[in-house]
Amino acid sequence: MTPPSADLGGRVAGRQIRRLVEALEQPRAREDLFLSTVAEAVLARRLLESGCTIDIERPTAGGRHADFFVTRGGVDLWVHVKRIGAPPSTEPDRPLPAELAALTAIHRPIAVAVRWSPTADAAGLVALRDALEQFALQASVGDEIVVRADDGTWLGAARIAAPSLGGNVVLRTGADAGWEAAVPRVQRLLRKGYSQFMPGATNVICMASDTAAACETVENALLGTVIERWDRFPPRGHRVAHGRAEDGFWSRGQYEMSTLVAWFPIDASATPRVWERSPFGTGHAPDPAAAALLREVLQAARETW
Repeated sequence: MTPPSADLGGRVAGRQIRRLVEALEQPRAREDLFLSTVAEAVLARRLLESGCTIDIERPTAGGRHADFFVTRGGVDLWVHVKRIGAPPSTEPDRPLPAELAALTAIHRPIAVAVRWSPTADAAGLVALRDALEQFALQASVGDEIVVRADDGTWLGAARIAAPSLGGNVVLRTGADAGWEAAVPRVQRLLRKGYSQFMPGATNVICMASDTAAACETVENALLGTVIERWDRFPPRGHRVAHGRAEDGFWSRGQYEMSTLVAWFPIDASATPRVWERSPFGTGHAPDPAAAALLREVLQAARETW
């Protein structure tokens, strides 16, 4: 990591640049710590290319520190970077059997995480598909099903993961389905970032992941898992409306100093996200200038909650 072209004014001290360079070129720590340094370096470059001045590992309170203290044009921002490692996949990435691929023709806008037995024959896969067809048509978000043959042999399982943007069923398999169980781990990272906040200042937790697959998991961890809401009018083309359970990091007014959370993929495979929290119920008004700066740095759209 050499200083970016926008750093001609020396916005990062040489010793701090050397610290990142040494960590990247001569890693001595565990692989996960090295990859966390990569995430910090990617964000540092974006900040510098946007004309920001950054100070690395600025102390906050209680002996803790922020990864970056960022300033530009009178805007100050304390940045806490947390990398989300890919969850261990309990299911290998196998090609989707043709029998199960037919489920994507079902006209219902939901994402379904699917697992199937690697030893199931064609007849078993057809039986699994028939059971999952009825399940996908009738089940609610969060519902699960286990399918067995007449003799008790496990054929497969599925879970209604979330609503989808398209009109038909979307299937998640293998490592992609593994992100479904990562919400508690992401919430632990959010709490860790919160514990490093500078009181009385604008803080942001920047969640980074190696690929785009973590985006929905971060959103669910922050805002709450998706649930069906029968007490609302559903949007056109949907049978029910969807809302959020009160199990998110921002739910019930908790962690009130947190008003900004961002996510970006290290491999730049998707558009980053920046969530701004409504001041209702928290007593802490968000900083519009800091939010605008963060969106500019990450080239992200504005999202409020």
